[in-house]
Order: sequence, then structure tokens, then C-alpha cells
Amino acid sequence: MKTRSFVLRAMLSVIVAGVSNLAAADSGEQVFQSNCAVCHQPQAQGMPGLAPPLKGSRWSKFTGQRAYVPGVLLAGMNGSLPMEGDNFIGVMPTQNRLSDEDIAAVANYLFKTVNGQSDWQALTAAEIADMRKSTPSVSSLRALRKQALAQ
Repeated sequence: MKTRSFVLRAMLSVIVAGVSNLAAADSGEQVFQSNCAVCHQPQAQGMPGLAPPLKGSRWSKFTGQRAYVPGVLLAGMNGSLPMEGDNFIGVMPTQNRLSDEDIAAVANYLFKTVNGQSDWQALTAAEIADMRKSTPSVSSLRALRKQALAQ
């Protein structure tokens, strides 16, 4: 009887963990669609001249710069952003009104779901809270971007 109870609890914990992971992915997609898709488009394909695509082969280079994507969400981005033969000129307003959970969820959604980075170690709300304490400047984000893309 004890073994059966243990097995049932173990199965339940696996199911709950799977549902939690699905909920986090759904949450990231919802945050993206509600806050980012108006400029970056529903499939993250971007808008020529205005908002860069948030998917593509270069995203694998950003995995080594964990602070870049959340940093852009927290600080925003402005000015010229050359990318793959296109130049994006605009202003992305800060998204610092989003909760730490939402920022982590949307960044994880972009890496794992949109860009298929299965080895991406999911950001946590606690990491975002730490980043929020000293939000990076746009110039430091540009330096992180340049460093990541140079690899």
C-alpha cells in the first residue's frame, strides 16, 4: 500500500511539473502577444525598418548573454539597429511595468519556443528581480549585443 501511494504521488508530481512548464510557455506567449506582437508581429517576424525580428539563427548567440533580452525589456532600446542587411530605426519603450514573472516568461518563450533553443536555461523571476535592481543602459545593452553577435 505504501509503494502504491508513493507511486501515485510521484506520478502526480510529474504531471504537475509538466502542466507548470506548459503554463509558463503559454504565459510567455500571452505576454508576447499582448505586449510585443504589435511591433514585432505575431510570429516574431518583425516589421521592416521599425522592429527587428525576434527569431533567427543569431538567437543562439544570445544564449551566452542572459542579461541581454531581459535588459532590453527593462531598459528599452532606441536608435539605429543594423541587422542582417536591414536597419531598424525606432524606439522600443521600456517594458519595466511587466512583472518579473512576465519578463522571464516572455524571454523564455522567445528562446525556447520561437527560436527552438532547447538547451536554454530558463530565466527565473528572481533573476529578473536582481537585474531590475540595476537596469542596464541602452549603451551597455548595445555592447552586450555586439559582443554576442561577434562570437
